[in-house]
Amino acid sequence: MRERNQNITASYSGRGKLIALVIIFLLACPGVFALKPDSTHRERSHYSLAVGIGWSHYINSMVTVSTRDVQKDFIGTSLRFLWEPPHRLSLGLETGFYRQYRVHLKLSDEYTMDSRMYLVPLLLVVRMRIVDQFYLSVAPGLTLQYSTLSGVGDKESSTQLSLANFQVCASYFYPVSKLFLIGGEARLFYIGLTEDYMYSFHVVCAVKL
Repeated sequence: MRERNQNITASYSGRGKLIALVIIFLLACPGVFALKPDSTHRERSHYSLAVGIGWSHYINSMVTVSTRDVQKDFIGTSLRFLWEPPHRLSLGLETGFYRQYRVHLKLSDEYTMDSRMYLVPLLLVVRMRIVDQFYLSVAPGLTLQYSTLSGVGDKESSTQLSLANFQVCASYFYPVSKLFLIGGEARLFYIGLTEDYMYSFHVVCAVKL
């Protein structure tokens, strides 16, 4: 038991150091990139709204279920609202809807088991413009996990709240007009409650408000 507690403590400590290093990197980047030419030094709108859709993949951490019985690839959506002052850092909120996994097992000739997990994150986004239309962001926050289980007896569902979650995202946007941008995002999401990871690639449309 003592060894297990030490491992858990070491795991959380390692993740805490990683998050701290990412935040320090983002705060230090403005000085690093200050000498590079930037073609986006112009007045921008104070707010923006971005909607994304794309492929998400769950990194399977289940030890009692065969990998072939776990469906891990789904379509996910994201919605982000940002305050964008005319400097490199922006602040905002992000949510979305993701299917984490689906497990479908045949228990016998008469019975099957179907288990599904859904995610709805609520994240505080800190985004930094690196150069031109390329951005990096970090986003800690909450995640609502909704699960269903059916196949044996009555259908059951449960909801649980994960508090320690963290997302890292890289974005590129191309302006198609003064108000509209289109681009792509790659993100890695850590779910603290179940100690799981997901990554996704989204096509994103943004509008300046």
